[in-house]
Amino acid sequence: MSHGSTKTVLTAVTANGLVTTAKFFGFAVSGSSALLAEAIHSLADTANQALLYLGLRRSLRQADTDHHFGYGQEQYFWNLISAVTIFFLGCVYTVMHSVEQLKHEHVPEFSWIPFLILGFAFIVEGYSLLVALSEFKQQAREAGKGFRTYLIETRDPTTLAVLIEDSVAILGLAVAGLGMGLAAWTGSAIFDGVAAICIGLMMGGLAVYLAAMNRKYLLNHSNNEVDAIALNVWQSDDQVQHVARVNSIVLSPKATLLMAEIELREEAIFADMTEEEVTHAIRFMQKLDDIRRSLEGHVSRIAPDTKDIFIEFTTPNNAVDKSEPK
Repeated sequence: MSHGSTKTVLTAVTANGLVTTAKFFGFAVSGSSALLAEAIHSLADTANQALLYLGLRRSLRQADTDHHFGYGQEQYFWNLISAVTIFFLGCVYTVMHSVEQLKHEHVPEFSWIPFLILGFAFIVEGYSLLVALSEFKQQAREAGKGFRTYLIETRDPTTLAVLIEDSVAILGLAVAGLGMGLAAWTGSAIFDGVAAICIGLMMGGLAVYLAAMNRKYLLNHSNNEVDAIALNVWQSDDQVQHVARVNSIVLSPKATLLMAEIELREEAIFADMTEEEVTHAIRFMQKLDDIRRSLEGHVSRIAPDTKDIFIEFTTPNNAVDKSEPK
């Protein structure tokens, strides 16, 4: 597990846990819809980041007989769960509650306490944002990419999720402060209710973004960067005649499965061989191809849902022993 990602998530969980408690206290004192929206927002952030940490922990499990390529995609799964459930529920509840408050023209009782709580939340969540931003910039430097490029191309859902959530949280605080301030100044509940609705919609927008980001990596998304590197390396290799295809699947932020079909140059295969050895080599390669097709066909007939089969042959142990000098 990345130490930086773990620190980022744990910092965010702690910060949002403190802020959530403070905001619910502020709502109990004032009855502000905007402050309730912010409390639900922070509660959603806390639950989401707890799920991020769960995903980080579970993704470290080693490959086994049921999961041959490990559990790396657990990170994307738990991010998707949190986005679909927590944020959408937070969005819907917040908007419905705010609309109900506006219908009844409920005017909050503002004092210095709610605004003090917003200031406290700004400091705590601002610190969490700085931690996430520092870690994300570090990851971008290690990847050799600029901040904006890495923001689009990163496959690490954890640090990016915390970074975006904390950014939206700071924006939400500004919206809540503006709505509460205008409501206190004018005595109208409309500003407080509208601010709460805006915060709810922000949660909904964040849910859509996080769901889309994690969905693609749960659908066997290819690693285009690795594909391009492999294609460039093999096409420039003197031993390669043609690269028929290059396929990849992102298994986790730090693991990619790469598969390829390559045609080698005859000179690379038959160099330093006599004509008789070349004849035997060609016959041997044809035999291997026949065996491969037979093995693939046998499995496909028994299990017709098998669409892609990749077989790698190994040298028999006795053949290795005979080839070693004595």
